Amino acid sequence: MQERDDLNRALGSLAREIGQNFSSSFGSLDQVACGSGKQSWREAFVTLLEGILRDSEDAFVHLPYAEIRNQVRRLSPALEEITSPQLVIVGLGRPSQVVLNPGSKKLAGLLGLENTLWGDVHMAEIFEAPSPAVLEGFGTRLKANKAQVARQLLYACYRAVHQVTIHYYRDQGMAAEIDARRRLTSILAEMASVDGVCTLC
Repeated sequence: MQERDDLNRALGSLAREIGQNFSSSFGSLDQVACGSGKQSWREAFVTLLEGILRDSEDAFVHLPYAEIRNQVRRLSPALEEITSPQLVIVGLGRPSQVVLNPGSKKLAGLLGLENTLWGDVHMAEIFEAPSPAVLEGFGTRLKANKAQVARQLLYACYRAVHQVTIHYYRDQGMAAEIDARRRLTSILAEMASVDGVCTLC
């Protein structure tokens, strides 16, 4: 238990350090580097997710596209509160991407940094139902309001769609893809239960 808390605390601290890097616009690293980043996090996020959805459609990946787009459209006004583009590793905290020192069991490194972008630091996977140790390491707590809940659901939806698509393209086994699909179904149900976010427009 102590080792787990120490690891989560270290990951939270790492997320804070990574997030101390700022940009002048939102979007993927390539988009921002080429000068085509967005001034709105809402616009950048929707563009990033839409890119994944279109790739999935082109590959005939079976997904509830209409429902995903509807829920993202409905809840995306909550993203307008994010005004500072911070560096974020979307998969930070995923067990398969964490490298531990074999002896000390402490954090030694990270794998899978390709899904890194300029956006909301809380988009990192580690902030999906974060433990107290994660928040202690990060230094601040998530705001317990409707907009924050909506943002976390949007980010969880993005990660789930990305995982389904990655598993499909890489043919990494049906079990992993099925798990990602189940997760997406659960997230969409949670998104549908959230109302009132449009008042933030």
